[in-house]
Amino acid sequence: MQTINLGRALGAALAVMPLISGAVVAETTPAPADIAEEEAFLSILPKIELPDDVQPIPGAVNEEFRNCQAFWPAGYELARSGPEARALRDIYSFVRARNVIATKDCGCAGKVADWDEVDAVAAALREYHNVERLTWLQTEAISTEAKKLIAVAETMCGGSF
Repeated sequence: MQTINLGRALGAALAVMPLISGAVVAETTPAPADIAEEEAFLSILPKIELPDDVQPIPGAVNEEFRNCQAFWPAGYELARSGPEARALRDIYSFVRARNVIATKDCGCAGKVADWDEVDAVAAALREYHNVERLTWLQTEAISTEAKKLIAVAETMCGGSF
């Protein structure tokens, strides 16, 4: 009669679980789109003219976004927590940075952008990726573009975004 060491069996089962769950995740998580496809999708986003030589705006008074909480759009609360929080923040970062550059306003009026644009981009992304909820995988390219625009906005405004 063979006896089973319960501790060893439990240890083996626990060791295999990450492998099993990883395989399931790999099968259910969509692979990121190729770069060319993602770049093509970015063409739906509103364009902005970036100066060749970014210079500080003379007399600009920079206000950090976190100091503009009284003016945050109602939809921004959705970006603070919840299943799509990270994805919505990625999109809003892009929209806010683009707004500052377009308006050349480094104050709260420039840094607090219209949430309707976030909703429109999020809806287009959900449809494009055929998902009900966005994750950082679907907004990774937008986040990368947002970081580029934020660098321009910070140079123009002479301070932190």
